[in-house]
Amino acid sequence: MKPERAIAALEDLKREASSPGVQRGEDLTAWQGKVRGVFVSALGRDDHLVDRFDQVGYSPGLWTDNTPHSVFIESQRDGIKEACGVIDAVLYQLRLRTEDEEEPVDARAYDPELWEHVRGLVEAKDWGKVASQTAIFVEDRLRSWAGDPRNGRGESLVGKELMGRVFSDDSDWRLGSRAAEREGWRALGTGFAAALSNVDRHRIQKREDARRYAIGVLGLGSLLLTQMRFEHGELIEDLQTGLESADSS
Repeated sequence: MKPERAIAALEDLKREASSPGVQRGEDLTAWQGKVRGVFVSALGRDDHLVDRFDQVGYSPGLWTDNTPHSVFIESQRDGIKEACGVIDAVLYQLRLRTEDEEEPVDARAYDPELWEHVRGLVEAKDWGKVASQTAIFVEDRLRSWAGDPRNGRGESLVGKELMGRVFSDDSDWRLGSRAAEREGWRALGTGFAAALSNVDRHRIQKREDARRYAIGVLGLGSLLLTQMRFEHGELIEDLQTGLESADSS
């Protein structure tokens, strides 16, 4: 459940806590179930505030047959107040999350061409497509720079095979000046393809942390392109110049 929706639901439920039905106990069980359902949907079942809500008591800790009914009523009301305190804590946590999600994405932190490709999706908060389009763009750009490498059947390389070829030790496009560095960059590229690209190119993932995940994919894709531009800027410029000359002729 998105934080905004959970906040609205919990604010309504907090107001409902003062209704006669909840205060008298007639609607208390249903109210508890609704509050807990929102907690679990917004925070996850294992969040400590869910446990704290479950620990709220609505009856006296000790009582006998002679305990006045007013004591039970008072304990129930105290329990409802305590539950509303937990709701306040959850609302605070969810509002912090909402503020984090509203923080703008700094375009300067990403590869300019990649950012231009996904900017509209970021502005629309279409996080699933941000991840998938990042994976597609990075692979397409590396394939283009490397001259569209192909396998023995003449087919364009994709995914992990493409990354392995582009970042191989005998490739003009390898990254790193030492063997260990080259191995690390190659592992990063093939890992991007195996762990992210193969998932995000084929389907748009639905997940609660979609923004955080998409920004992570965007950051990793940008890192690969940025390092390529840093180490092979002249090669890329020569390719771009050649393409521009071909287009003008």
